Amino acid sequence: MACSHLSKNKALSSNRGDAEQLMEAFVESGSYKRLKELEKEGRTLRDRVRCCLSSGESRRYEIGNHLVAKFIPKKIYQYDYPGLNEYLYNLGLLQKLTILTSRNLNKDQKLLDLFEPYHLTPEYYVKPSFNRAGQELTKGERTPEVNVTLHDAAIRISQNRSRLKAVKDEYEKLKDELAQSNQLSVNKNVTYKYGSLSLRRKPLRYRIMHRTNQRIIHALIEFGKPSFDGIDHYLFKGIIKKSEFEAFRTLKDVRLDFVILDLDDEAKMQNYFHRKWTNHLLFLNE
Repeated sequence: MACSHLSKNKALSSNRGDAEQLMEAFVESGSYKRLKELEKEGRTLRDRVRCCLSSGESRRYEIGNHLVAKFIPKKIYQYDYPGLNEYLYNLGLLQKLTILTSRNLNKDQKLLDLFEPYHLTPEYYVKPSFNRAGQELTKGERTPEVNVTLHDAAIRISQNRSRLKAVKDEYEKLKDELAQSNQLSVNKNVTYKYGSLSLRRKPLRYRIMHRTNQRIIHALIEFGKPSFDGIDHYLFKGIIKKSEFEAFRTLKDVRLDFVILDLDDEAKMQNYFHRKWTNHLLFLNE
């Protein structure tokens, strides 16, 4: 009987104002402030490494501490989505490849009602806002200018990432708990000592796999965006012709992104693209 009573009290304690208690504890522990400080430090160190390497001729540099810095060109395209979607429709691929969310429907209530039966399970997230007291408690210290050697920057980046991962994992766990909070699920918005928490629904995602009425087809063509991984798949199979696909996009810019990766992560990425290309060659030789 005593054990049952203890268990009941524990459950009540975990549900009593659970959202505000969880967030207050996280803020007061200094973890949120630490999270923001580490994020800022990471950006500053990355910018320092980029500055050190930007005048070099190579696009890849092993900077020590099992890290590699890379300049990666990324093509920026402008797509004719309605034209591309109509092309996919004629190939019988529109519904297989189209990604459509409620955000794409531009708050058109008639369209939202039309697609209502086709949405996937709604997903939610928690958005924190801070009042003056919360802002004071979470305000990070001013990050001093980082003027270190490349070697020292690599050491600090590794340390930063390890610490940041620990705090991020803690914060992600907290957000999961908040999203399942009884208090937030009922009230949707909770005010607490350091601000407020809002439970917000992510844009609904729709999946329409079977043939349906023309109004939905027209809406998919006008508002949908295809999965480019799916397009790659059908390009490899030869069902989508590259020359025909290229007609629906225009190269607008080539952006030079800068990333710092763990060498093991770089190897995994290279292996992934190698396997993808090998599978493509095997298909062509069948």
